[in-house]
Amino acid sequence: MSTEYDHALPGSADIAEQLGSAAGADPAPQTRTLIDRVLEALAALSLAAITVLLFANASLRYLADSPLGWTEEIVTGLMLWLTMFGFVLGVRRRETITVRAFVDRLPAAVRVWLELFTGLVTAAVLLHLAWFAFRYVSEFGSDATPYLRLPRGFFTAALPVGALTAALIVLVQLPRVREFVLRDREERS
Repeated sequence: MSTEYDHALPGSADIAEQLGSAAGADPAPQTRTLIDRVLEALAALSLAAITVLLFANASLRYLADSPLGWTEEIVTGLMLWLTMFGFVLGVRRRETITVRAFVDRLPAAVRVWLELFTGLVTAAVLLHLAWFAFRYVSEFGSDATPYLRLPRGFFTAALPVGALTAALIVLVQLPRVREFVLRDREERS
């Protein structure tokens, strides 16, 4: 497989193959939905807002010796949402961190069963996380932040929402595991 990445670094052809593999790509590129675009836009807006707020705060601290005390609250909250937006997009595109050295050597049938098992375990862990995060938000979400007096639940709700969404995506992708494994195997041979 020859790509524009081949000349960059020694061994970069392996990286290029990994970047183009079925396990690291959008499961069905033609299904890029409005939801994907909205999540990407929200993540980009969150990152832009974080950057602007931190730059403004640093500038005011340096130039006027008068930092904005409330920026930490907003930046921390936006960071939680940014993380969950990115996590959900990564799960949707099957771009989460995996160790494939051992699994790639297994026969396709075994890989399919192993992928199904790990998908179910992943969904169970995410649902467990979503449940406890929901309980946390229910218990402490009405507490106000120190400066802006916003409910903390507005920010911490990112965790149960993100975990539940990712779990549902994993479960929806399970029926297509065999297709992903076979496509990945074909691309590697």
